[in-house]
Amino acid sequence: MELHGRTALVTGAARRVGRAIALALAGRGADVVIHYNSSASEARQTVEAVERLGRRASAIQADLAEPDQVEALADRAVKAYGKIDVLVNSAAIFRRTALDQLTMQDWDQFLRVNLTGPFFLARRLGLLMRRQGMGKIINVADVAGITPWADFLPYSVSKGMVITVTQGLAKALAPEVQVNAVVPGTVLLAEEYSEQERESIIRRTPLKRIGDPADIAQTVLFLVEGSDFITGQVVVVDGGRSIQ
Repeated sequence: MELHGRTALVTGAARRVGRAIALALAGRGADVVIHYNSSASEARQTVEAVERLGRRASAIQADLAEPDQVEALADRAVKAYGKIDVLVNSAAIFRRTALDQLTMQDWDQFLRVNLTGPFFLARRLGLLMRRQGMGKIINVADVAGITPWADFLPYSVSKGMVITVTQGLAKALAPEVQVNAVVPGTVLLAEEYSEQERESIIRRTPLKRIGDPADIAQTVLFLVEGSDFITGQVVVVDGGRSIQ
């Protein structure tokens, strides 16, 4: 698929990795729907950045934990541009949840936002893509979904299931739609990480650095434009940390 003249929807595109992906897609000629939940001002800034690249952009608010809002997001995106050729499920919640402090509300929130919302968005748009004869879906998972982190269990479980959903959708939507997952390692450390934790991660990463949003965005571009013969695959982008 060539991105020029296509339309993409990127969830969580107001900031961080989602923003980098949205701008990378726009840089290749795609119009972009910028999804956000609470980061309205940042979403507007991302829209303006896409427009400076000469492409159209719209910002649409939706809480991915709410099924009716997920459906409305898909419908509004299609109505605005006629069709969606590329979906990138990048939005997620991430926070430390120690086992002895974990609540049912924590568990439910992680699964609803990180897994259920992206799945039903992918299903709705994926079925439309299949009817239109082509489409690409990229789900952003995490290495925690492969090797779970003790203090981030709900997050790890949700991302592990994103990988399973990716492979299942790849079968269900084939051959018209290709569905793949990008699995980032540590990219843009959260504020709660200490300097000691940061240094430890760098030491355990063969490439000796923290990842950058551009590393993920470029992988997304490859999965969209690089080949139409890749589906159901899990591309780990972690500087080699997972092989340690």
